[in-house]
Amino acid sequence: MPLLKCGPCGRLLAIPALAAALWAGGGAAAGQCPPGGQHWPFDQAGRQGGFSHVQLQRGTAVLAEDPLLPGNRVARLTAGPKKSGKVGKADYVHRFQPLTAGTVILMQARIYFPPGTPLNSVILMDLECASCGLDTNPGVRLYLRRGLLRVDRSKIGIKEPFLPSSPQRVTAGVWHQLSWQVTLGAGQEGRSVITLDGEVVSDARGTTLLTQEIVSRHMDVTVREQADRFQVGLTANSNPQAAEMLLDDVRFCQL
Repeated sequence: MPLLKCGPCGRLLAIPALAAALWAGGGAAAGQCPPGGQHWPFDQAGRQGGFSHVQLQRGTAVLAEDPLLPGNRVARLTAGPKKSGKVGKADYVHRFQPLTAGTVILMQARIYFPPGTPLNSVILMDLECASCGLDTNPGVRLYLRRGLLRVDRSKIGIKEPFLPSSPQRVTAGVWHQLSWQVTLGAGQEGRSVITLDGEVVSDARGTTLLTQEIVSRHMDVTVREQADRFQVGLTANSNPQAAEMLLDDVRFCQL
């Protein structure tokens, strides 16, 4: 088994997918929200899908019928192309009480991309902080690149993404079950596990939240090391064309 290594830069190194079955120390199986977690099924919700806010930037968010299961209501999101340096956005926002290092957060959703929509350069989930002391809303983001899922940490000052450990890809025309489990922490205390249709596609350790140590390298500002906002949908579309997706059964919980 390859050794884990995490230097001062907080770089993440992939570890075997088998390790995702159990969380270190706790021994509990990953991937299930306990009773009381947040759930958005989009069955009888209004324009905001039951969320506190919908974020649109040249985008739309409406309820629609599932193309594969008549009678099932889902969210249909469209985000316009990147224009004049600004990305298109169409996503739902959930605010929660600040969570700090050591917290394990699980985010899940069923996602569907219609044929013809780009499966590249779109962000599907953000776990970030709107009250850390910086106006950039720093956090980690689940990113779709050529059909593969990875995590972008550039907004917390780390350039290396979590690279996929499996060739399993998101494809158009089918529903996928997406799960992202994050342990907030710095260095080896942080962890991210991405599961697609029951298969772990990325499992990595490293910094997963904004830290004072990273901020102090660049500016004299005091920040809070925490997360307090979850966004899901097309949180950013960087393509020269519009993107569209369907969304259903979103879940958010603390494990």
